[in-house]
Order: sequence, then structure tokens, then C-alpha cells
Amino acid sequence: MNYIKGICHFGLSVSDLDESIRFYMEVLGLEMSERRETDAFFPIGTDDVLALIQFPWDAERFDAEVRPKNFGKAFTHFGLTADSAEAVFAFQEHLKKQGVKIVKEAYERWDGASLYFLDPNGYTLEYIYFNAGGKK
Repeated sequence: MNYIKGICHFGLSVSDLDESIRFYMEVLGLEMSERRETDAFFPIGTDDVLALIQFPWDAERFDAEVRPKNFGKAFTHFGLTADSAEAVFAFQEHLKKQGVKIVKEAYERWDGASLYFLDPNGYTLEYIYFNAGGKK
């Protein structure tokens, strides 16, 4: 029996909630659906939600206990969907203009296109156009 029907949400602990909200709204273009004192929510697509959760202690403790240590070098990441391979390359230019650290430049793959970048908390994000049929 398949008990898992999808992903309702994913939550990220963040060092500075205001800085993270700015990044996800102004740089990535997401719309916030709700903000509370220690968290904020962003619908993605039709069924998914990104939750940003303020780390309860100071930035130094966040750096020591939560911030990814490999800064984009490890493969742990989450992917955001692009409409086309061209959109991946255009989004990379947008990120560069915003001063976002690119971990792996946009590239074409057999199944689409992809690029990797960091958010303000050191999390690796992928922007990907995926076409299992192999057409770009």
C-alpha cells in the first residue's frame, strides 16, 4: 500500500527570517501566503508549500548547528521547476544580477537543463527544466 500521496510542505530553518523572505520574494519571485512572528509560508505550484522557520537562537549558533558546511559542494538540495531550458539560462542571468552565488552554472542535460545556486542560509537550490522524453 502506498501511504505517501505527495509532499505537503518542506520547512527550512533560517538564520534571519526577514532576509530569507526578501530573497524568496524579490530574487526568486515567490509570493508569501502567510507570515507569523517566527515563520513564513510560500505556495509553490498547486500543492506544495515552502515554510521558512526562524532559528530560535542567534546567527552564530545557526552557523555552528544548522548552516550547511559544504556550501553547495554536497548534492543535498531541492529543485524548483522551470518552464523550459531557455528559462534556466535566463534565470541564471537574473540570479547573477542579484549577486546570488551560483554553485554550478546553467547547463543542458540529456533531459533538459539545470543550474545550482545558494540561498542566504547556505542551502543549495536547483532550478531545473526536466523532460523525461529528452526533448529540450
